[in-house]
Amino acid sequence: MLDFIPNSLDDLNRKVQGYVNELNRPDGAEMVGIYTRVSRIDHRAHGYSLDIQPDRSEEYAKTKGWQIYQVYEDPARTGRNSRRPELQHMINDIKAGRITIVVVHRLDRLYRNLESLLRFLRMIKRYRVRLVSVTEQIDTDNWWGRLVLYVLGALAEMYIWQSSARTREAKLERVMRGLSNASFRFGYCNGLCSTCTDPNGKGYCPQYGKLDRVESQRGRIAVPHPVEAHGVRMAVNLYAQGKSDLEVADDLNRHLFRLPDGSMIHFRTKGLPNQKMPGTFSRDSVREIVRSPFYVGLVAHYPTRPLDMEDDPENPKKLLASSPLTNKRNPQVLTQGVHEPLYPMDLWKRNMQKREAKSHAPIAAATQNKREYLLSGVGRCWICYQHGNHQVGLRGSQGGSGNRYYRCGLMHEKRKGNTKREILDKVLQEEGMGVIGNTMWQQLVEAHTTNVKSDLAEAKVNQLLSQLVIPKAWYEMIAAYYMSDNGMADFERESFNLRQELNRAKELYSNGYINLAQFHEKALTIGKRLETYQPTTQPEACEIVALLENFPKIWASCNITERRRLLKVMFLSIYFDGASAIHLVLAHEPFDRLLALQKV
Repeated sequence: MLDFIPNSLDDLNRKVQGYVNELNRPDGAEMVGIYTRVSRIDHRAHGYSLDIQPDRSEEYAKTKGWQIYQVYEDPARTGRNSRRPELQHMINDIKAGRITIVVVHRLDRLYRNLESLLRFLRMIKRYRVRLVSVTEQIDTDNWWGRLVLYVLGALAEMYIWQSSARTREAKLERVMRGLSNASFRFGYCNGLCSTCTDPNGKGYCPQYGKLDRVESQRGRIAVPHPVEAHGVRMAVNLYAQGKSDLEVADDLNRHLFRLPDGSMIHFRTKGLPNQKMPGTFSRDSVREIVRSPFYVGLVAHYPTRPLDMEDDPENPKKLLASSPLTNKRNPQVLTQGVHEPLYPMDLWKRNMQKREAKSHAPIAAATQNKREYLLSGVGRCWICYQHGNHQVGLRGSQGGSGNRYYRCGLMHEKRKGNTKREILDKVLQEEGMGVIGNTMWQQLVEAHTTNVKSDLAEAKVNQLLSQLVIPKAWYEMIAAYYMSDNGMADFERESFNLRQELNRAKELYSNGYINLAQFHEKALTIGKRLETYQPTTQPEACEIVALLENFPKIWASCNITERRRLLKVMFLSIYFDGASAIHLVLAHEPFDRLLALQKV
């Protein structure tokens, strides 16, 4: 499209205003817009300060006899895109014809993105505006200035790519050393009490203004906050008791905490210095507390989006939507931290299992208590199986008297009033059944005379599992996973390294670097380490080995969420009749053999 043809009514108004300004401007008069920016990366560099940049730019403009229209300042803004309020203000003034020259202290103050810089130059050229850089002596009015501009623009972009890569590497390195990348986290502080800047410090923390805490190593390691740490423990224990995020938030907001001097205060969120004041808890803040592994002594490195350099100087919001980041809540790296945990690891794991179970359940009212039924997902209706091998699941329910029971999925839908033919067909398909006739449907309804009683059915399952004996051949593998998320891989790697060390000793002996006695001593030491380096021989595995010898004891120590997970691993289906008796058990390999199910 030709430059003189307007793209819109606003564009037409700007062009007309620009022509009017040109007519009214005296010959040779230049109107200068000075742009300054300090990024988050180099804000401490004196030469880039918001005081130095406009001073030198104004001085340069005055020596040229130019008139300064306005100074545009964008503090703490990145130069890789155009999403800067004052830059957009300047662009609007350029389109309105108020500016004829853009002056910057350095080229990288305008952009660190070569493509955006070139788009900006093409845009200002349409409005007969030129760009001048004071430090590099660049003026886009001549070809030499444009050539230098392209080269420096490319170098500025290379810097932003390198800075991004170094920042990512530095953050990952901190995590690998057991240090968190978060500066302010609820439940912890930096331990620098004498110079405390924590939002929950002055007037809230009893340690404020006192000596620095030695365990923080001069602020390097996060230490438990004297007040907030109690709030974290309260939150995770309330959640473990079955309360929802919203209910936990309400309890935290109502709770009063007694300080050592006898005064009472309310728990409150952390906030950020000079940005966000501490406030009341919400379901989102509670969710972050319950979910974070930092409170049990772990540090995590989460996936981050690649560096986004897409930009449109005239419409920067158009390119804001980028590809979604998948699994952003699942850490790429999870390692042991150097900070003190606030509560035990097993409590965190139980709460994570609860969250996972709730994420697959239908959304209920926030105030409704979540009930878990042991046989959900594995329990099946034997009556439906008899009438055509239909696999219909049992659904947990609780009557008005408070008695828990399981109801056939079809009868559950019938009770809700779903008796229309098309609705019944949909339910049958969801339960893995084909379409049945009205006569067979009536027979099914009449056959379901009673519901499966929860206590009787679950007792039958407990009795079935009492027969399970874990083979000793599994002990090593289970103990390995008990001590490490990598399981046997860690032990196999160490065993491989020991064998390699033994082979190196053989080579040293063969080449005459060590004598036979030295080789025998080395081989004996390595051999003993290989014999003892088994998961079950480690001191920390003694507890799990004792449990493996008695599976009913393991089962009794599990909560209902853990038991449900175990049942889904072991069984495909368990069929119950109306008398709560087991008629058929379909188990996965090798549990069918371990339980001798042919006798059931």
